[in-house]
Amino acid sequence: MEPVSTCKLFGAVRAVSGIRNAIPLIHGPRGCAYHIGYLLKARGGKRIRVLSTELTESDVVFGATDKLKKVIIDADRTLKPELIAVMSSCATSIIGEDIGRAAEEVKGELDSKIITISAGGFESNQGEGYLEVMMALLESIAGDAKPSDEPSINIIGEFRGGPDLKHIVDTLGRMGVSVNCVLTSGSTVGDIEGIASAHLNYSFCDVSGIGPCRFLEEKFGMPFIHHPIPLGFSNTLRFYEEILDHLSIDYPLQDEIGEYAEESDRLRSELEGVRVGIVSGPTRAVALAGFVSELGMKPAVVAMDMIGEYTLENLSGTGVRSEVLVGADLSELEDTLIRNEPEVILGGVAETGFSESLGAPLIDVMHGSALTAGFRGACVTGGRILEAVKSRMCY
Repeated sequence: MEPVSTCKLFGAVRAVSGIRNAIPLIHGPRGCAYHIGYLLKARGGKRIRVLSTELTESDVVFGATDKLKKVIIDADRTLKPELIAVMSSCATSIIGEDIGRAAEEVKGELDSKIITISAGGFESNQGEGYLEVMMALLESIAGDAKPSDEPSINIIGEFRGGPDLKHIVDTLGRMGVSVNCVLTSGSTVGDIEGIASAHLNYSFCDVSGIGPCRFLEEKFGMPFIHHPIPLGFSNTLRFYEEILDHLSIDYPLQDEIGEYAEESDRLRSELEGVRVGIVSGPTRAVALAGFVSELGMKPAVVAMDMIGEYTLENLSGTGVRSEVLVGADLSELEDTLIRNEPEVILGGVAETGFSESLGAPLIDVMHGSALTAGFRGACVTGGRILEAVKSRMCY
């Protein structure tokens, strides 16, 4: 009754909005575009352009294919994007509007590339929206490419960008590894066209990243890794070790983590025994559970909106023993948090209400601007948890 995840259309819009000079165009009522755009702006702090055909009641009754074609042509001529992604909505999926045919009929009049996504909100969750966009991009845009002369990787299923992605890209660059394409955060159409020039793919999303990685492996012979993502000291070490080993790069990684050993020990000594509630997407939740455990904290609850095929296996590999929720509604999640009495909650802005009612400080690790990735991000996040625990004790 109180869902913790959103719809396929939201995921599709979010995935496209990460691509530079790409425009999501929703064939549906204006509210779909307005509310998704508003939420993405609120979460990311920057303008997100989402277009709409603004269907009326008459359009829903009699069809609006001609309106869609006109909006596509107008968007191409006035906004000059490199890519237009046309998406159905609940309304147009129900009445059977053929967005693929409409796009094909105007394709010859466009300067931009165009893809279509069946994204009726009722069709599935946001993870399927991410996945369908990435698959459409790879199937229609990616082509054969000569392998890069320098060691390089693609990051697949990363949509948040910000300081985490910048830190990862900069750190890999210092190690002699370039990031060829991030699908989709910050990528260009040219990056996607040349995605096959990298030597390795790394999935950052257990729900939506595995399918594209398998597609690239089958079509271009590109191997992939899916675990772990670099959150926490141990996860970060394994992340870079896996990449460096695969690319046969000799780099003094132990020296680098040694710089953070003292801070890691200090955090462990002060945070041991702290009970933590984790509310997150699956890949991040697994990494966070491992991170808090390595600092001696106790993950009391690990709640995920959905899971991928490796999620529970990877969570089991962390050795974490906690109550695990998958897709539970908000009431069940609240009851579970109350029963397990976490002292701190790691989640996103949606968990603000839980934080206030439980008196447990919320650390936003989902879509804030704070650094969470890498060795430095582990220190930052650990420090934020420690500060929150101390403030709670004072209060």
